[in-house]
This record gives sequence, structure tokens and C-alpha cells, in this order.
Amino acid sequence: MKEKGRWDLNPLYEGLDDPGIEKDFEKLTRLVEESKSIFQSEGGSTGQIKAGIRLAEEVSDTLRILASFLSLVSSADTSLGQPQALLNRIRGIMADFQSFDVQLKRLIASQDPKELLEDEELAVYAFYLAESREEAGYLLDAELEEMIARLDIYGASSWNNLFRQLTSAAVMDLDGEKKTLTQLRNLAYDSGREVRHKAYEAELALYPQLEKSLAAALTAIKGQVVYLSRKRGHASPLDEALFKSRMGRDSLDAMIAAMTEKKDVFIRYFKAKARLFGQDKLHWADMFAPVGKLPDGYSMDDSRRMLTESFEKLHPPIAALINRAYEEEWIDFFPRENKVGGAFCANLTVIRQSRVLTNFEGSFSGVSTLAHELGHAYHGVRIEEHAPLNRSYSMPVAETASIFNETHFLLEQVAASGDPEEKLGLLDGFLMNSGQVICDILSRFLFEQEVFHRVEKEVLKPEDLKDIMHRAQLEAYGDGLDPDSLHPYMWACKPHYYSAGLSFYNFPYAFGALFAAALYRKAGEEGAAFMEQYDRMLTATTVSTVEEAGRLTGLEFTDKAVWENSMASFLPFVSAFEELTETLAP
Repeated sequence: MKEKGRWDLNPLYEGLDDPGIEKDFEKLTRLVEESKSIFQSEGGSTGQIKAGIRLAEEVSDTLRILASFLSLVSSADTSLGQPQALLNRIRGIMADFQSFDVQLKRLIASQDPKELLEDEELAVYAFYLAESREEAGYLLDAELEEMIARLDIYGASSWNNLFRQLTSAAVMDLDGEKKTLTQLRNLAYDSGREVRHKAYEAELALYPQLEKSLAAALTAIKGQVVYLSRKRGHASPLDEALFKSRMGRDSLDAMIAAMTEKKDVFIRYFKAKARLFGQDKLHWADMFAPVGKLPDGYSMDDSRRMLTESFEKLHPPIAALINRAYEEEWIDFFPRENKVGGAFCANLTVIRQSRVLTNFEGSFSGVSTLAHELGHAYHGVRIEEHAPLNRSYSMPVAETASIFNETHFLLEQVAASGDPEEKLGLLDGFLMNSGQVICDILSRFLFEQEVFHRVEKEVLKPEDLKDIMHRAQLEAYGDGLDPDSLHPYMWACKPHYYSAGLSFYNFPYAFGALFAAALYRKAGEEGAAFMEQYDRMLTATTVSTVEEAGRLTGLEFTDKAVWENSMASFLPFVSAFEELTETLAP
């Protein structure tokens, strides 16, 4: 009998021994083999492009089902070897598809765009065709792309697997009990100061046993990314990340400048929280400490009730999606040994569903995390009617619906509270999360920038990475945190650093927070009519640039004032928090 709180993967396959897995492997292999001769068929260039798109979509759907299932199984239990072996098998098969992908994009680039769009079958792919033309300029020869894909199995992907295995299996003794890294990090939210500080010390004591291996993995991945990025014609990994993000450098520069120049709003929050603990500057171990009367001990059923009631007031379709996720068992809730840490949502648009992994332990933050991840699931609903090649949104807008959800849930709880101590706790939860996606994300961005700058010139040791992280945190948090308490190993516990395909997966969170702040302000001003506009914007994110999506809601991202206004939107909540801390301080 399946344990309560585990997700149901049966809509994909009934288990690792499901014969459907091998059938889909055979199908994927056959499709990839067919791709080798598709551009030799008759019908002219337009006909070949249409045939290529049809085949690419069939490959996409088959691949998504197979890879999603295996990745989800592996995330839930990293001790299983079979999923990783099968994922490597997929990578081997798909390496043969690289040549087709290059040829299709180059064929598209060679044609007159207007003539292609005159074809009714191709008109729906206008954005995909335009993006393919641009991407063709950054592709190496087909044979080289195939070789790179094969070598990646034993390069960056293997280093990523090492990170997952080491961090999911590592344990440290805490008061006579073995705790995983995830469990130790979750104790940062404990109400007991001694528990938090002991857990933080235990966490820091755990990393030395991993640091050399993780430093080697991180630098190997970043070195590979730098080399290939330059080879493909990008000025830097950041420029490549922006290209993949469908975002202009001017928009990023405007956002980072606003975050850096206006970060004092969150420094004020950190200092106010420090005063509650009798500190001049906040200790890292107390950043996530609950204050006020904010309770924990929420059950899985409590989280469902709280979330559906909250979103029914804002936008009933979101509440309906949340109910469906619980009813159909989309969520894997609880932490356990060999389960990956953190939380994520996987959109499975091919079956019109999503799956959410979290490490829920009953805290208010845990419920807020569910609101966040189910925002991703709602985004998936908004794009599922697109054709398969039109279903991919870029990283910055990927965080918009999730942070919008999280923002609403927290602020709705704040507005409904009449108890000063509870309001203090709720405001703290909101500002805690917001401070993370501004200050912590800024530190991660600065860290990754310097790592990429240095990795092609020197071998970075654990001591180097700790120093880079320390300086990045000093810059991002200003004088809000105690500099002697900063976390030098944040590079050793964040999985995004260890993915060759997710370079700079940090600024999208800040983008999502600040975009969501602007959207939420508009939702409050315009009501239900705006939520219809919000839905249209989410649907358009897979067939638009970031800037085009913003303009659908009246926002111009190259204008620094847009980002400054979003930063300023946190000021009333910081002021309210400061007033409450003065009133309730012991």
C-alpha cells in the first residue's frame, strides 16, 4: 500500500518494471533513427521543415514522459541506480538526435521567414521559427554537437550526479541522532534558538567531508560551460544564459542595479529582526527563525485547506488546480533519507498534469513553499494547450506564477490577522522569503559571475569558493547580517550550480519576485479583470520574449524605475515589521 503523502507516478508508468518503459525506449530509438533521413525526403524545404517539426514533437512527447518519470523516481530515492542508468541511456539515444536538431534549425534559418509563415501549418510556430533562426547562429557542426552531447554523459552530467548522491546521502550527528543535510537545513526554521544554532554548526561541520569532491565537480562543470559557450559564439556564459532566458542584457542590468541600490529596504528588515534577538546584526542561523506567534505543526490536510481557501478569494481557477493536485496525488510531501532536498515542480504538459516534490515538515514556510510550487503547476495548466514545441517558457518567467502565488498567500494571511504577534510572524515570513530572493539571489549571482571569470584561468579550491561566497554575501547583505556568521558553503548545497544547462539560475528568482510584486499590485488595483490578463500573459510566456510578456501587463523591463518601484513596494511591510518589533520586543 502506498504511503500517504507520496506522489502517484502511475499516469506515466506503473513502476521501473513497467513494460511500457522499454516500448517507449524502442519508440524513441526508432524516431531518432528516422530523423537521420528526414531531410532527404521530397517536398522541398517547407515540406521538410513541416515533417521535421512533426517528428520533433513526437520525440519531445516521448522523451518528456520517459525522462520525467526516471528523474522523478531518482529525486525521490537517489539510492536507486536503475533510473540514472536509464537516464544515461536516454542521453545516449538523444545524442544521435543532435544532428537532426542542428539541421532543422539551419534549414529554418536558410528560408524566407515571411514565406514560411504563409503556410497555415507553420504559422502557429512563428515564435519557434524565429528563435530557431537565431539559435542556428550559435550551433556548431552537427557532428560536433552530437559528440558534445555524448561526452556530456561522462562530463557535466556525471559531476551533477555526484553532487546529488553526496549531498543526499551525507549525514551528521546532532545530539546523538543522525541528520541528513536536508533535515539540518530545515532546522533553520525551528523556534528554538539553541536548536537552530546547533543545526547550523552541524551543517557547517558536515561540508568538509564533501568540499573537495564538490569543488572539483563545480569547477569541472563551470569550466565545461565556459569553453562550450565561447565555442558556440556567445560572449560569456551570462550572455548565453540571457539568450536562453529570452531576456535582454539591458533588462538584467536595470534589475540588478535596482536590487543593489535599493537593498537597504531589506537591510532594515534584517536589523529589526536582529533587535528581537538582542543582536546588532542578524546571525545567519537566525535568519529563518520564526518570530511572533506563527505556529507550525500543520498537517498535509491543513495545507490543502489553507491554500484552497486563500486562492479561492483571488482567482478560483488557481484554487481548483490546487485541489486537483491534492486529489490526484501530484505531491511528494515529506523528507526522508536519499530523497533530494529542497522543492521543485515538474510540468508534465504531455499528460496535462504536474508533479511537486517538497520536504514538508509542518512549518508555515512549508505551506508557503507548497503555494510557490503549485504556482508552477498553475503555469503548466496555462500552457498545456500549446503545441509541444510551443510549451517551453524561459527561466525568468518560470518563477513568476510561483512567486505570485507565494506573495498572495503570505500577504492574504497578514491582512486577515488581527493579532499583533501573529501579524509579526506573518510579516516576517513574507519579508524572510522576499529578502532571500533579493539579497541571497544577488549573492549567488555575484558568486557565479566571479567563478565563471576565474575558472578558465585557475583551479578553484574549496578555500577559493568559500572566499568568493563570503565576499558575495557581504556585498549582497550589506551590514544587515553579522559578517562572522555568514554561510561559506552556500555553493555546496544549491543544485543549480551543478547543472551545465542552468547557468545563472539565480537572477530568474529575483525577476520573478519583482515582476510578481508589480503584478500583485495591479491585481489589487484592478481585481478579476486583471487576473484574466494575468492568465493571458502566462499563456503567452512560451511564445514571447521576457520583454514582450512584460508589455502584456504594461511593464517595460529595460526601465530601472519599474524595478525600483517593485523594490519600494516592500517598504510598507518593512515599516510595519519595525513598528511591531518595537512594540513587542522583550
